[in-house]
Amino acid sequence: MISFSGITITKVSEDASKNSALFEIGPLPKGYGHTLANSLRRILLSSLEGAAITSVRINNLDHEFTTIPGVKQNLLDVVLRLKNLKISLNGDESAIMTLSKKGVGPITGADFTLGAGVMIMNKEYHIADLTDASSQLVIEAVVEKGTGYRRADESLRDEIGRIPVDSIFSPVRLVDAKVMPSRKGAKTDLDKVIINITTDGTVTPQESIKQAVSILVEFFQELVVVTGAQALTSSVMKEAVVANKLEGISEEVVAVLKEAGIDSVEAVSEKPKTYFSKELGLKLKQVKELIALLERNNLDFMKDEKKSKKTKS
Repeated sequence: MISFSGITITKVSEDASKNSALFEIGPLPKGYGHTLANSLRRILLSSLEGAAITSVRINNLDHEFTTIPGVKQNLLDVVLRLKNLKISLNGDESAIMTLSKKGVGPITGADFTLGAGVMIMNKEYHIADLTDASSQLVIEAVVEKGTGYRRADESLRDEIGRIPVDSIFSPVRLVDAKVMPSRKGAKTDLDKVIINITTDGTVTPQESIKQAVSILVEFFQELVVVTGAQALTSSVMKEAVVANKLEGISEEVVAVLKEAGIDSVEAVSEKPKTYFSKELGLKLKQVKELIALLERNNLDFMKDEKKSKKTKS
């Protein structure tokens, strides 16, 4: 049976100024790199919930193909700029953002009065310019939650002055996923996924990949129900994983490991092999049990730093 034990997600690098981070996922059985990479990429770009403006009212003008007295940009330009605001919305209910400004000068996201639970991440974003002292711009924008892309609801035009807006809800802007060869211990025919995620700042790349994995797990759990297989709740799955972590080795070795505070395969892999023989006093046969345990889980001992330094010198 194929083993999926020992898979980790590691953040390799991060650029907080660009809301971007690079992750490495592995080791994976051969062929599963493409399965995971394609699945995560689709979910990240289409299935994560976000917030966006779905309709606006601007100076009570009837349609977007017109000019606004005293405003440098026409109505269509203002609507398109409003779509570039990066908005976060807490709760499931829609909310209202309003703006009312007079006199000469620029208008940015910071000029909005925000409803409960609404945040604008790029408040410095430029929306329009008022050109004379008597000019005024009044905006009312409806913010909603959703996933993926939604076309403008043209039925909203029945309300005088209401202009529907097509909306991109996804908080993830870019996903670049690559499958690379990997190895763990004696196994050299494994995969790993290198995935670079860029968000709009309303969620972090790390939070987005957590949400994507959760969606993927929920999807396959539903398939388990459909096929009539035994479904496991997350708590039961966790207990099962913990119970199996140190299986396949003798009770004497398990007792020594637990006394040293090592209760998982991952904890074993975080120590060099010499630690178990010299520090814990395990015999060669018992150390071989640990070697087999790690190989079954696609893991290996941590490199011995002292030995590495001696080799370099």
